[in-house]
Amino acid sequence: MKIIFMGDSTMQFNDETTWPQVGWPQALKGKFRDDVELLNFAKNGRSTKSFIELGNFENALKHVDENSIVIMEFGHNDEHDYDPERFTRPEFEYRDNLIYMVESCRKKGAYVMLLTPVFRRKFHDDGTIDWSCHAGYREAMIRVGKDTGTDVIDMTGLTAEMLQEMGFDNARELYMNFDAGIYPNYPEGMNDNTHLRMKGAEKIAGIFLKQIRNNKRFEGLLND
Repeated sequence: MKIIFMGDSTMQFNDETTWPQVGWPQALKGKFRDDVELLNFAKNGRSTKSFIELGNFENALKHVDENSIVIMEFGHNDEHDYDPERFTRPEFEYRDNLIYMVESCRKKGAYVMLLTPVFRRKFHDDGTIDWSCHAGYREAMIRVGKDTGTDVIDMTGLTAEMLQEMGFDNARELYMNFDAGIYPNYPEGMNDNTHLRMKGAEKIAGIFLKQIRNNKRFEGLLND
């Protein structure tokens, strides 16, 4: 059995050169049986459009078969309207690209699951979550799920609830947002409320695992 991840930098596997940045699937190590292969094709900066046009999807699709579970999470870069190479409108190109990838994987016999994008550390001044984050893309993906009969985990909603409970200040430790002099790869520090550190990856992975625990497609795959 293979679990194949397709998405952007919030999912991408990172090595020691970018530490402490990690993609949240890296926190899944040891959570599945040893005979379950985790293949991560997520790529930094990719939208549904660029993932397809730059050949990432074609490459990932070569590994998809009837023994595959495909997990797709896109949206962070689709919303970059300043970049025509990545930008997609949620109800048009974004929707069409998701359907194309879902149907392509299904033709090869795979089970596909969609994940709405992980919430950024985005709050209003009064301490409440700023729901403009990923506005339109979350809803479009959920509709794609309903229209195509594809299971969807609303990670946008679930991670927003987590962040609201933690609060703006406490949530800082989940992201690549830290002071200077802590990590050798980033001596001047970082102010990044999108990409994850291991604590953030563990939180996101925990939410994902909780959501799939009663899904029959994952039955017997998890280490209890």
